[in-house]
Amino acid sequence: MEGQENTTREIWMPLLLCSMVALGMIFGGKMQGSGPVVEVVRYHDTLRAASMEGKIEELIRYIDARYVDEIGRDSLLEDAIHSLMGHLDPHSEYLSPAEVLRLRESREGVFTGIGVEFIIHEDTLHILRVLPGSPAEEKGLLPGDRILMANDSLLTGPELDHEKATAQLKGDQGSRVRLKIQREGVGLLDVRLRRTSIRVPSVSEGVMLDTTTGYVRIHRFGANTYREFMESIEILHKESNMKDLLIDLRGNPGGYLHEAINILSQLFPEKDRLLVYTVGREADRREYKTSGRRFFAVDRVVLLVDENSASASEIMAGAIQDWDRGLIAGRRTYGKGLVQEQYGLRDGSAIILTIARYYTPSGRSIQRDYSDLQAYELDVQARKERGELTQKTTANTTGSKTYSTYNGRSVFGGGGVSPDVFIPLDTTRNSAQIKAAQHHIPAFQLHEIRSGQAGPDQLKDQEALWARFRQWSSQQDKTVQASIAVVIGNPVFKQVLMRQVARYAGGEAEETRMNVFQDPEILTAWKLFQEKGVFERLL
Repeated sequence: MEGQENTTREIWMPLLLCSMVALGMIFGGKMQGSGPVVEVVRYHDTLRAASMEGKIEELIRYIDARYVDEIGRDSLLEDAIHSLMGHLDPHSEYLSPAEVLRLRESREGVFTGIGVEFIIHEDTLHILRVLPGSPAEEKGLLPGDRILMANDSLLTGPELDHEKATAQLKGDQGSRVRLKIQREGVGLLDVRLRRTSIRVPSVSEGVMLDTTTGYVRIHRFGANTYREFMESIEILHKESNMKDLLIDLRGNPGGYLHEAINILSQLFPEKDRLLVYTVGREADRREYKTSGRRFFAVDRVVLLVDENSASASEIMAGAIQDWDRGLIAGRRTYGKGLVQEQYGLRDGSAIILTIARYYTPSGRSIQRDYSDLQAYELDVQARKERGELTQKTTANTTGSKTYSTYNGRSVFGGGGVSPDVFIPLDTTRNSAQIKAAQHHIPAFQLHEIRSGQAGPDQLKDQEALWARFRQWSSQQDKTVQASIAVVIGNPVFKQVLMRQVARYAGGEAEETRMNVFQDPEILTAWKLFQEKGVFERLL
């Protein structure tokens, strides 16, 4: 056993040393990023620091030159970097150059491509939807077209997957791509397109729920969220005389802090009202306040949140609740009260580093405890198992510090924002069976396209659409039939089908308009505006 222990030590010692090297590579020197240039390794001029850095460099040279086995240096360093970041909080992380690009696209709300939504069916890429104003629309691509090749790359065969197809269709701004298209009744077409930026809105188009109440959903807080929010609100004000507003933040993971601050400033008429403040290890308290420049008056406000509303979503919820500006409806939010900055590294990779904690106006931190990282990652599942998502509980108040809102209501810190009005999770809408059956809807839509049923009038007769779906499903293989048979009598799945087809036929705006009057959580939140005295009673 002693020899076995020595062997293990000999194997892991080089890995430990490489981890130390990775630490020096990341934190040694200046790093450029979205924030100011930061000297992360402090006291660079001391003998001890210089000696340690020299030792790390010396060790890596010995390992690289003399170690008994060949070492994949790059992959080993990548693993070491990930291991190092794993010793920090759950939201500090290392990003490869490809991950940096994907994150930038998400934050900016744009990607560069040709503008199509597609399905891979029978080992071939089929277009389901062409985005308005995209290069694909300008060149006349149509739903149902098969894309066989992109430049010299074949887009057919059993090895084709969504990731490979996306990589071929996306590219640099202004770059050209030559597509080989097969169209029913026409044959092969040769189409040349120039890729361009395709905008992915972070805010839904506004919908009037009644004569005075507007609805808007914020999917994430990206670089253009405030502008998109104002565009939606302006239309509701000018065209429909909106007075009250329901803001849907369910599933919103957060994003840019300043975008949330700007939106909050439109919900408070006062100037210099504290919305959130941050405190770092060595940074002074930094406060974010309302601007006092409100462009459209909004009377009553309800924020709809759930267990996946995080970060900037929770900043909004915390400010609205602490000042008793409106009602928070839904379920307890995620519980992320940490502030990150991104720092770029020389090879295009980056680290996202937690630099501070943020606090709501009453002084509460909503960050959950992350001393047990595994429990932290599985928290939402744990909430589901103990019934917190389906019945109102006080699980997060146990041992939590109590704070007071502007009107003296008690609120709690240390575990997300608890709603003023609890709305249970409708488990029938989130069942595994419905999600499994939902995967077959794109194939059905392709069938609709081929049979000439797809288009703007596709949803005019929903019962006829439902009948065609049932007939189509009965003609599929046994696996598909079995998956759909479980939910075919479920009215919720029927709504899911109609909503997804609405997106194919009319885009995200049409999908939103159909969903708002079917979603039970939206309908419950809407009732708060209709119940006489509910705001006065709860606030």
